[in-house]
Amino acid sequence: MDLWNPEEANELLRAVLVEIEALAEQLSSARAEALLDEFEDDIGHAFLSQDMSAVKVVCELHERRFRALAGKE
Repeated sequence: MDLWNPEEANELLRAVLVEIEALAEQLSSARAEALLDEFEDDIGHAFLSQDMSAVKVVCELHERRFRALAGKE
């Protein structure tokens, strides 16, 4: 497990949010809202547990999901 680094976690979160919010514009509003809600829940748990590995995995997973869905719609 990676050591908790709040600065790194916040930087990663900000970078991913910029990308997924841009990709969300390419999705229907209902789908984008549902995916953003899932991301918020997942990243919230990772931050609360102060688990850097989980933060990285959640960000990567949701970034890939948004990219894949934005390419299909």
